[in-house]
Order: sequence, then C-alpha cells, then structure tokens
Amino acid sequence: MTEFRIESKSNPVIKMAKKLKEKKYRNETRLFLVEGFRFLEEALKSGKKIDKIFYVPEKEEDFRKYIEPNLKGEEIYSVPEALLKELSSTVHPQGVIGVVHMDESSDNHGADPFRNSMYLYLDGLQDPGNLGTIIRSAHAAEAGGILLGKNTVDPYSDKVLRSSMGSIFHLPLYRDGDMMLKKLQNQGYKLAVTSLDATRSIYEEDLAQNLILVIGNEGSGVTKEIQDNAEMLLKIPMPGGAESLNAAVAASVILFEKVRQTQEKYL
Repeated sequence: MTEFRIESKSNPVIKMAKKLKEKKYRNETRLFLVEGFRFLEEALKSGKKIDKIFYVPEKEEDFRKYIEPNLKGEEIYSVPEALLKELSSTVHPQGVIGVVHMDESSDNHGADPFRNSMYLYLDGLQDPGNLGTIIRSAHAAEAGGILLGKNTVDPYSDKVLRSSMGSIFHLPLYRDGDMMLKKLQNQGYKLAVTSLDATRSIYEEDLAQNLILVIGNEGSGVTKEIQDNAEMLLKIPMPGGAESLNAAVAASVILFEKVRQTQEKYL
C-alpha cells in the first residue's frame, strides 16, 4: 500500500476533493464523499470503486482495522485533522473520508421482473432525510431500485448518505428516472400512487405483482401527469384521523405490505 502525506489545504488533491461538497461538481465528476470508518468500510465491501481515501494519523488503529483489509489499490493520504475538517460536512469528523465513484451501472441497469417486482419513482421528493430513509427501506424490502424523477433531491448529498445508513451502496439508483419509468411500464409494471380518491386500501389491493410505487413531493404530492397515468390508486388506513403520513413512512408501510403479500403468494 502506497501512502502519501498532505499538509497544505492548497494541495490540488485537497482542493479537488473539497469541491465535491457541491452538487454541481459531484455531477460533473461522478464522484462523491463518504465519511466515517463503518460507512467507508461498507462502500469498500459492497464493491464500490474508491478513488482516494484521507485519514488522520490519530485514527490509524481504526484505519488498519476497518479500511486496510478491504483496500484494492486506492490512493491513500494521511492528513492533519484541520485538513480533514476542510472536507468534512460534520462538526466532529470521525477521522476518515473517501472519494467514491457513482455507480455508473445503476443508470443503465436493466430491470429484472422475475427478481425485482417493486421499483420506486420519486416525483420531486425534496427532503434529504426522507430520501435516505426511503433508500434504506427499499434496500431492506429488496426493491429493484429507485428512479429519480425531476427536481428530486441529490442522493449523494451528505444528509442523504448519512440517513441511508449504507443502503445506498446496495440499491440501484436511476438518475434517468423518467426514461427508466417508461422502460418498466413497457415491461408490464403498473404505476401505483397513494391518493385521496382511492377506494381500496393497500391491504385490499394486490401488491404481489410488478409495481412502480410513486412517492411525491412532501408539500404538493404527486404531479397531475403521474396521477392521471396511474393504474392503481392506494390508500393507507389511518384510523387515528391524521391527515397524512410522512413520505418516507408511507413508502415504508407500502413496501413491507408488498413484502408480506409476495411472501404469502410465492413462499
């Protein structure tokens, strides 16, 4: 393992990595930052391509324990704590940050209707915490992937990454969400949305089929175009009388009702 030492924040390697805190530069380079030993270890173990890793000498023991056994020739940089803070988005950095390649294969990943019978389409979802939670729930429910519609929050922002708890490394994300939506519909996937006009609850509808679950904007909901094209309207029973559920909670409830129905049908 070749290791380099950087002392100055004017070093071009540091300057490049710091730019990745901006969405524009992440999109241009197809790279993003991952913080923390467990999180970076998860990225390495999942097979993600890591470009560079920065760590502070004070955390060398953790580096040798969690990171070094999983290395495959990545560039390693030892930096002072003050320099690591330049790259960090947290108040108290854990001592390691990696530069990770976005998964190009996810943008062109072909749907497998025999293995994955649920995809999610995000129609302008804006809250990073909601997106991270939805990614985590979709991973747990073995969804086929997440289709990112227009005006959806950047999945590679630090807040989304943290709330996904590593699940982002295990679930395909389709940045060309609208194109993928059409491909899935052409394969027979039905478009399902939650609606106040729904006459049947998620417990009455047949969810054990190929579905694309649409999650809309937190304030305005699903766009009219998507709503008009939906083939299945769903409602979640709320006997307590609340007006609505949080977007991530609603998505999770529906995902695991689908898991239950699918297991009953096929297992």
